[in-house]
Amino acid sequence: MNLQSLRLKEAFNLTLRTMPILLVRLGVYVVFWLVAMIYLGIAGGLAFLVGKAVPFLGVILFLVALGGTVPLYSLAKKGANQLQWGKDRVQERFGEASIMFVVDELVEGVIRAFTGAVYSIAAFLPIDALRSLANMINRVIRFALSYVDEAILARTFWRKEGSVWANARDGVVLYGMVWKPLLLNAVALMLLSYIPFLLVMLLFSAPISALLSAISPTVAGWSIIATLLLAYLVKVAVGDAFAMTAMVASYQREIEGLQPDAQVTAKLEQVSDKFRELQRRAQEELSHFGRKAEPQPAEIPPAAS
Repeated sequence: MNLQSLRLKEAFNLTLRTMPILLVRLGVYVVFWLVAMIYLGIAGGLAFLVGKAVPFLGVILFLVALGGTVPLYSLAKKGANQLQWGKDRVQERFGEASIMFVVDELVEGVIRAFTGAVYSIAAFLPIDALRSLANMINRVIRFALSYVDEAILARTFWRKEGSVWANARDGVVLYGMVWKPLLLNAVALMLLSYIPFLLVMLLFSAPISALLSAISPTVAGWSIIATLLLAYLVKVAVGDAFAMTAMVASYQREIEGLQPDAQVTAKLEQVSDKFRELQRRAQEELSHFGRKAEPQPAEIPPAAS
């Protein structure tokens, strides 16, 4: 793997072209962070007052308040991901958003099953320390596969013709043909996606904690936690978006000129029931239109320059 294979230049150019969307995503997450800080500040104050009278009740109250941030985050994520332009494209290609979610779930299941079958580091290693390291690496790889999942799903958008089910089926077969370089790229891009996180921590943690430590060491400690949350949200909004764009560009380049391979198709049928489900749905939809459900050559749009 080299830097050119990561398609960072193409990802940067595409990110610039979609900057308004990225800024909206970032704005939504920053607003969520501000609302969450105000909410937790009020809830923490109430929990502190209650805890003075009944300590355990104050702890429970604060834990419940922390749980309340989960639906807030879900709402922010939904708002960031469902801009009107994106909703229109989903409806145009899939008919309903629910169909896209089903396709995405099946694709994710297939690539995880396939990657687990062809690549797993040493669950059989005799030394516990090596097994622990291997398990950690495998978890990193499973997390990085989310980028591959989205790259395959993106193929159903750039291929305007054909069944979305057949395109998804062929997309995972093509991944199975070039999985090694794509998997390396996915891991590298996942690591690169944390650069915004580190930058936010470096820029904000020291001055905020220094300022608030003059008020109270406890307040300074909570400020670090708040900064960690902000850094993570910036990572999700900016780092993940850039990494995903690079992964889509890398996937396009790796599968360019390829046609789905029968041996890889057979392997996927063997290791994944979700792939068999994709096959079934593709056959049903194509048969409904009176067409033969044969794999189609991958057609790649020109990469951004």
